[in-house]
Amino acid sequence: MMWAEEEFGGAELGDKRLNKRLVLLADRLGEQPSASIPEACRGSAEMHAAYRFLGREAVDWRELMQPHWDASARRMQAHPVVLCIQDTTELDFEGVDVGAGIQAG
Repeated sequence: MMWAEEEFGGAELGDKRLNKRLVLLADRLGEQPSASIPEACRGSAEMHAAYRFLGREAVDWRELMQPHWDASARRMQAHPVVLCIQDTTELDFEGVDVGAGIQAG
């Protein structure tokens, strides 16, 4: 859980348990980035705890992201130039028969 602790360990959500939950959830979702919360969590109790955590109205999404933003800024300071490029292109080849378009000549 080293990367998640470094990335989100600086969270200040007002309760140590919430801070730990954020790190754990980041770790689980980081292990399987395309998984749903039930798929990423290890068991029913962890899944329910994740949903309770994310459903807390007292915690704003910006509070959850702040430690990540801070860690990103620290990493960028080590470089003279940083390109912040975003590409929202998404390719999904699931179910595509890649050989269907190939013809023998």
